[in-house]
Amino acid sequence: MKRTDWRFGLLAAAVSVFCVLCCFAEKVRPVPVRLMSYNVRHCCGADQKVDIDRTVAAILREKPDLAGIQELDCRSPNRSGGVDQPAELGRRTGMHATFAAGIKYPNNGGYGVAVLSKEKPLSVVRHPLPGREPRVLLLCEFKDFWFGTTHLSLQATNRVKSVEIIRKVVEECSSNKPVFLTGDWNASPESDTLVGFKKFMTVLSKEKSRTFHGFKPYKPGSERCIDYIAVSSPSALRYEVSDSYVIEDTVTSDHFPVVTALMHKGR
Repeated sequence: MKRTDWRFGLLAAAVSVFCVLCCFAEKVRPVPVRLMSYNVRHCCGADQKVDIDRTVAAILREKPDLAGIQELDCRSPNRSGGVDQPAELGRRTGMHATFAAGIKYPNNGGYGVAVLSKEKPLSVVRHPLPGREPRVLLLCEFKDFWFGTTHLSLQATNRVKSVEIIRKVVEECSSNKPVFLTGDWNASPESDTLVGFKKFMTVLSKEKSRTFHGFKPYKPGSERCIDYIAVSSPSALRYEVSDSYVIEDTVTSDHFPVVTALMHKGR
């Protein structure tokens, strides 16, 4: 072999090794986990029409890995045509749907919250919460964390009671895994409800955003943040928020979808 051929071969081998290392680095590069919280108003939009496809499109546009969904009907005898909305959302998004009813309907139906997840939960916790309209906490266990959602009462006293119940459940679950909690908490960032939550949870979503619009045009000073994404505080330093925003969709529901993307920083 000529000396120049030998050098060329060595250079080619070096280039090949570099390309392999680059491909490996690309494969192991951390990918953000995308979390969503969305009160979908039983898939009833500004036109007062129940349209599951419209709700599905709003969810799929943001490509969440996990979504906490509030105000879902499961076989409502009147309002939603008897459709199992959680099951339909799961089928049409291609995600696993786990449902928890705060209010029971006939035929094993109900009104409540759901978790949509790309992976099937390892276990599920459903815990009743107080309210003139009964509420529920839903937590789903996955390999590396818990993820859940809730829709708190309109009455402040019941919200405060709910936070204390949620604290005990979260502290038990977070003994070995982080707990992410989403939901329509019906409370502003300055409220007693959020003060209570922040004793054991760290809010990841933007607190100075308008998440509830009620189909009304925006006016300065009309901001209402009542929808949140949070993580159990002992685990907060493990994660970095790479993006957090609300989607200003005034047609699909009276709430905006809330999205937060997280990067895991390690232990």
